Amino acid sequence: MSVALLFPNNIYTSPYLRYYTQILENSNIPYDIITWNRSGITEENCISFNQNENRKTIYSRLSGFFKYRNFVIEKTAEKKYDKVIVFSCQLGILLSSFLNKKYKNQYLIDIRDYSKIIPFFKSRFKKLLLGANTICISSNGFKKWLPKEKKYTLSHNIDISLIEKRLKSLETDKVFFKSDTIFVDTIGQIKDYHSDKKFVTQLMNNDSFYMNFIGFGPTLEPLKKFSIENSVSNINFNGPYEKNEEESLLANTDFINILISDNKFNNGVTSNRLYLSALLNIPCIVNNQTTEQKKIIQKYKFGIIVDKYEELPNKLIDYKENFTKTDFVNGCNLFLNKVKEDYQQFQNKIQFFLTEK
Repeated sequence: MSVALLFPNNIYTSPYLRYYTQILENSNIPYDIITWNRSGITEENCISFNQNENRKTIYSRLSGFFKYRNFVIEKTAEKKYDKVIVFSCQLGILLSSFLNKKYKNQYLIDIRDYSKIIPFFKSRFKKLLLGANTICISSNGFKKWLPKEKKYTLSHNIDISLIEKRLKSLETDKVFFKSDTIFVDTIGQIKDYHSDKKFVTQLMNNDSFYMNFIGFGPTLEPLKKFSIENSVSNINFNGPYEKNEEESLLANTDFINILISDNKFNNGVTSNRLYLSALLNIPCIVNNQTTEQKKIIQKYKFGIIVDKYEELPNKLIDYKENFTKTDFVNGCNLFLNKVKEDYQQFQNKIQFFLTEK
């Protein structure tokens, strides 16, 4: 038995690869990770297709994907793997004919987001999923745009060891809302200018609030420019950070901003920030339109649901004034325990996929 994990990027961009490699290692199953080295760096323990990413034109982007596709087909033919695990809809669509010919019912598809190419390849995408043995999704909200004929396994965007550690500690001495000012922080990739601009507009130059943007992304500079042009006095930009710095960076945070634009690319998403909110016991803010996140917050009550951005100031103040620590912490723990249950089902499903003849 040997397995290939096909990942069209550098390993460092994907913490969820580890969810699979841990199971493979615990089961003593040999595997290779076949990556696309887009960043031009050296990464150990993988078979790399070395070509820097070129995003200047659609043609250059597609050209890179097709070259990586050919590289994958060549390497899998050489090694003759028993099963393959494919990450991303884009790569799955490009490999669909190959997978159905060589690995029908012996491949797994891992889906972490909606791809803009899906509407152009509807029949190929459906064929890809119908031929898969197992399909893992990072949010149940994705079922809205996935074929109804298949069953899906939930694979949360968080390392289970962090959940287990948190549930064992059950810290109860945390002090909430330490100052008169409410600190509302956005952490991770800064990539949703439309939403972040509306968020900043509602809280800017209001002494009751202070905003931190912690991270880096394509809309960071435009957001900085907007803040300068509007003389925003209550905002700070921290820049890139290491994953292990998250807890210290959020030590004084009162709310984590998870507001995102209402579009098909956010269709059914469950943000990494949602898990961070429950894990670190920091209330979060989600949109009413993001149905899956709204559903979670409605059930476990560890955050605020906003219909319109204009509601933000009043809703944040009301939440602070009516905050009940015991109810909030209980909600976070109930959610984390549910994630732990889901992970056990995910682990069982992967082990069955690997051992099934």
